[in-house]
Amino acid sequence: MSEPDLALMREQAARFAFDLPDSVLEELVSAALDEADVDETPPPTGENRGQQSTDNENALLAVYDEPRIETPDGPLAGQTIAVKDNIAVANLEMTCGSAHYSLVPTFDAPVIERLLAAGGALVGKANMEPFAMGPTGEFSDFGHVTNPTAPDFVAGGSSSGSGAAVAAGTVDIALGSDTGGSIRIPAACCGVVGAKPSHRLVPRYGFVDFAPSLDTIGPLTRDVDTAARTLAAMAGPDPRDPTVAGTDLDGIEGSLTDFTDLTVGIPDTAFDRAESAVDSTVRATADRLADVGIETKPVSLDLNLEHAYLNIGSAEFCWLLAGNGVVRGFGSGYSEELRAAFERAREQGLGDHVARRILPPAFLDAKTGGKAYARARRDGIDFAERLAATFEDVDALVMPTLRTLPPAIGETTTREDFLPLIGNTAPFNITGSPAVSVPVGTVDGLPVSAQAVAPQFDDATALRVAAALEVVGE
Repeated sequence: MSEPDLALMREQAARFAFDLPDSVLEELVSAALDEADVDETPPPTGENRGQQSTDNENALLAVYDEPRIETPDGPLAGQTIAVKDNIAVANLEMTCGSAHYSLVPTFDAPVIERLLAAGGALVGKANMEPFAMGPTGEFSDFGHVTNPTAPDFVAGGSSSGSGAAVAAGTVDIALGSDTGGSIRIPAACCGVVGAKPSHRLVPRYGFVDFAPSLDTIGPLTRDVDTAARTLAAMAGPDPRDPTVAGTDLDGIEGSLTDFTDLTVGIPDTAFDRAESAVDSTVRATADRLADVGIETKPVSLDLNLEHAYLNIGSAEFCWLLAGNGVVRGFGSGYSEELRAAFERAREQGLGDHVARRILPPAFLDAKTGGKAYARARRDGIDFAERLAATFEDVDALVMPTLRTLPPAIGETTTREDFLPLIGNTAPFNITGSPAVSVPVGTVDGLPVSAQAVAPQFDDATALRVAAALEVVGE
């Protein structure tokens, strides 16, 4: 028995306050090693990294020489697709927007397999904020993403490249991930549709998590119908992700124009905290829902969960770091290729931007022995109970996606600056609710979007209300 193995067992015993003699610890080491079945061979990596994109917005990173098509038929036939660079695509370099993380996966994530089987044409990878941390799109290690609708203003993040690529017409569909608004924020900043599905509706295997209890994968598109068809293609269980639920969205696109018997709640605080121009634009759109037969009614619902979200997300990412990409029990990060890349990135430090995002909550988590995380979770549970009570009276909610217009470049620099961007989005990651952002107008040339929210796993209703907003929006 090696001394390092015995020392490690002593460390684990001390960690859990077990006072055992070395003779017992040696027996436990031997038993553990006898039972272990861990392949120490380094995981394989692909050979082709793809070529670097040269699009005007810096929205794409590695791309195929020609779009990858596996079938000419299916609900997404003819639709070009880009994929946020924290989702594995075979033989294209994956970076998570960080110069510290790199591998070329040998496999496709389940969501990629399903989109290809649905006839999609895969173009390549989309730029993003490092490890999905940042709501503006300004911090990728591979350069700033330009907002094609307003170049002096941010494209939104963290799925910045996905939003810009769709808005510019470079692709028809782009996959993003949403931990606290990272699909809906760039959709709102770039004036496109962004659909965050229910947590656990879409499998996340082959995806580098930020916070496993909050993360989702969903589409950004130019219309709700395409978003619905894309979600329907991706949804449903997969044995590689034990967290995914056994639900699907088959046939959802056929019900998008049925607005009968829908009642939508208008939450006061979501509007009261918004800039006046955003408030008035979204209220005017909500008022027009009556034109398509949807009843609206005011509801009281406090959305003050920004700090709880920041503590939950950063604490979970720290635990991912400690486990080289794995959260036992609730995670989906069981790909050895991705785990090995995560370990290499961790050893390099991940960069200043990530450090500034995660260190304050990590410090609180360590200092309080997990009490800060538990408190944030209790706040989230309280909100989920209030939200469930609200949904007893209404089928969905409509509110501004962002509390502000898209910020100018360089304007968002502190954690407090993030709050107007995530204030209306992050609460619904904590509850796992589906939420779809739809552009409904412009103010001074900048897009304004409304967000439709429904109960968890009632994605069909969120999409129906989003389709109605699309019909009545300016």
